[in-house]
Amino acid sequence: MLDILNITAPIFIIIALGYLSVRTRIIDPSHAKGMGTLVLYIALPALMFNAISEMPFQEVISPSYLLIYAIGSVLAFVIGIIVTKGFWRQDNVSAALNSTALAYSNSAFIGFAVLSAVIGSTKAATYLSMVVLIESFIMLPMLFIMADMSTDSGQSLGQLLLRIIKNLSRNPLIIAIIISVSFSIFNIPVPKIAAQTAHMLSGVAAPVALFVIGMSLSGLELKGDLPKITTIGLGKLIVHPLMMLVAIMLIPSASIESKYVAMLFASAPTFSTIAIIAQHYGLVDRVSAIVIISTVGSFFSMSAVLMYWEMMVGF
Repeated sequence: MLDILNITAPIFIIIALGYLSVRTRIIDPSHAKGMGTLVLYIALPALMFNAISEMPFQEVISPSYLLIYAIGSVLAFVIGIIVTKGFWRQDNVSAALNSTALAYSNSAFIGFAVLSAVIGSTKAATYLSMVVLIESFIMLPMLFIMADMSTDSGQSLGQLLLRIIKNLSRNPLIIAIIISVSFSIFNIPVPKIAAQTAHMLSGVAAPVALFVIGMSLSGLELKGDLPKITTIGLGKLIVHPLMMLVAIMLIPSASIESKYVAMLFASAPTFSTIAIIAQHYGLVDRVSAIVIISTVGSFFSMSAVLMYWEMMVGF
């Protein structure tokens, strides 16, 4: 148990420090955007390039892991639709946001930080790159198609897909993956200056990302239908890992490590930027509350997965 606390406690202490730094006005909350941009546009892409560019391509992409994470996430999304539409009788926009909250983890900030503490940042970055592909090319399009096709946006399916493709083409993590994989496939040597620069920037990614999560939580509030909000917020930490377990049973050929990594990413909280997306649909208060609940609860869900991992096969 102490070994698990040594991994998870520092992660959530940094998140708490970010939260307290804003609440006590040590740091202006407006700085969170700049710090988040540093992580998303510079540090994480550098980390991915550092991890992937000099790695043999067959070690970069694991088809079985991609399938497991895709199937588990899509199953969680479907359950969200069933709960929201079938039981709560809510509209398609609510169903899209609730389903995405159940199936889309904060992989880049919290999931990566915890996994790095277990298997190291280099291996963690390769798994993160595969998760980003699933989230960007499957989960986000499912969210936008379901939400926007049911509103009065006036967009056809073709226009909507074109907008999604344009957004993906500007995603810094997708760009970093494409460049890094190109170096890996064609065995392009990385100049020492570039490699050292990427290595130095890589060290910034995890701690600053966690601090930014804490800062962003300070601006969110618990508002709305709390029973339903709690169901989604805590359900993310239960449903997504369980569906990942179902996917693992369907694809037993995956490596032991990749199975536990998929479970760990799935046990991470809902990605925080969903609150920004929800603002576009007028549901920011409800979704912000989901983010708060799942982030607080993820200390226990991620600790539980780590305990199971250590008990079964060790780190």
